[in-house]
Amino acid sequence: EARFSTWLYRIAYNCFREDARRRKEVVGVDEEQWQAEHDPQTVDPGLRHDLMHALSLLPLHERTAIVLCCQNGLSHDEASRVLDIPLGTVKTNVLRGREKLKRTLAAWGPN
Repeated sequence: EARFSTWLYRIAYNCFREDARRRKEVVGVDEEQWQAEHDPQTVDPGLRHDLMHALSLLPLHERTAIVLCCQNGLSHDEASRVLDIPLGTVKTNVLRGREKLKRTLAAWGPN
């Protein structure tokens, strides 16, 4: 049986997708929400900005998987149910997204 939070995330995700589709907008990452969920004393503001920008460059399916699993703490299985995609696809999206983030952030870093 799925957890209540998985069910709730699924509803929120469907509403989000429908709204974004209707407005035909490019969806980024909510930096204010990210800041509210992380201790500002421990995260460098420049790094946070770079991370938000790098996340916004990812394809939506990779960005969504990373946000659900890494930021919101869902397991891969829970994210699979929320997104209604196979478990292996979630794992692949998270792995590829993380690799792209590492490459992007490394390219922006000091040489």
